[in-house]
Amino acid sequence: MNVDFFNVYLAAEEHGCMYTVCTEGELFYAPMYRDGTVNLEEFDFVDMDTMDEENAKKCEKIQSTLIDMMQCAGLYFKQPALV
Repeated sequence: MNVDFFNVYLAAEEHGCMYTVCTEGELFYAPMYRDGTVNLEEFDFVDMDTMDEENAKKCEKIQSTLIDMMQCAGLYFKQPALV
């Protein structure tokens, strides 16, 4: 899988992993090792459809936070919601 990341990461120690989003806003994770390191080659897609509702909501919040961080850095443009 060839995915472009922009070095915007969010560590979630309670999940035991590091999160990031791609240029299209998809959420990815990589496991954190006991020493706190992360292998950036290990990122994989987060499949929220297979999670229980509580964990899916937590991951959606992480995804939203990462997208906001990328917007602040000028790396991501989120379309405004149509009303």
